[in-house]
Amino acid sequence: MSVNACQSDAALAPADVTFVTGELRPYLEDLLAREQAAWKEHGAPWCDPPEALMAYLDGGKALRPRFCYWGHAIAGEDTSALLLQAGAALELLHAFALIHDDLMDDSDTRRGRPALHRQIGGQHRRHAWAGDPDRYGHAVALLTGDLAFAVASRLAATLPAPALRVWRQMVDELVLGQFLDLAGAARQDRSGEVARTTTLLKSGRYTVTGPLSLGAALAGLPELPPGLSRYGDLVGEAFQLSDDLLGVFGDPQRTGKPVGEDLASGKPTQLLAYAADMLPPRGQALLALAGTPALTRADVAELTGELIRCGAQARVERQVRHNVDVACALVERATLPPRVPAALQSLAMAATDRQQ
Repeated sequence: MSVNACQSDAALAPADVTFVTGELRPYLEDLLAREQAAWKEHGAPWCDPPEALMAYLDGGKALRPRFCYWGHAIAGEDTSALLLQAGAALELLHAFALIHDDLMDDSDTRRGRPALHRQIGGQHRRHAWAGDPDRYGHAVALLTGDLAFAVASRLAATLPAPALRVWRQMVDELVLGQFLDLAGAARQDRSGEVARTTTLLKSGRYTVTGPLSLGAALAGLPELPPGLSRYGDLVGEAFQLSDDLLGVFGDPQRTGKPVGEDLASGKPTQLLAYAADMLPPRGQALLALAGTPALTRADVAELTGELIRCGAQARVERQVRHNVDVACALVERATLPPRVPAALQSLAMAATDRQQ
């Protein structure tokens, strides 16, 4: 099964999109409206965090609830209240991860807009409130991320025990992966092993394998069918590899992502792990500066060119295509309900087509 074959199935899986737009988004809007009402009942004159969180959830592909939907469909079950609850928890967990990730990286943008802490800091400036706008923006964004995690945890806490076990593992892996991302950058680790582990734990598994397993657990399956966990890890890895490529080579006008940020921070990506083996001496000298204050914008531009010339970019692109090809072949061979293989192939393409 080739990537092109997967792409040809891209229009065959509307049910998950209908679930997100017709059920999940209204559910989240109602959930956060009730959260705002609860704040007001406690006497709060301002409800900035729940209001900001509601706006933050407007956008994105909702990949995690969609993978959860098809994990649930493996057992042939119709959608249920528990599936809706789990999908909302996944979207809130993702919001928490993005908001905190932008704080840790001190990012300026997200999805083509100012990062949440920048938006809130800008609001502080416009109203000429007292205190430091940037500190206020960071603090309120942090609380907004905390709120997202608190509401997600509240939803997950009442899921059946098998699903709750999946949820807890997913959260543990997400936190560990984010730590490895920070620790690997601080230690300037360029090993392929650390890069791949970070890729899977920071993003890959909580994007694909975890949601698939969560949906399956809600439908009464103790584990995913043979090959589906491998599919999840392959697509999850390809998802993050594609994101890494956009962070270095993408057009910020199209992607909404700042270019060069990952090079400046020296994150332990597979791109840089490949580069450590492939760069010529000048490129190696530039790579040694990644993650340090000595790396200039001119250095970032030169290192980007070196990554293309040495073949590291092309190697990551080949890895993405290989992962998707193998993942699509796995679901093609698996014993699944008729509509599920095409849907999972379509989602493999949606997850790795990182143009926005």
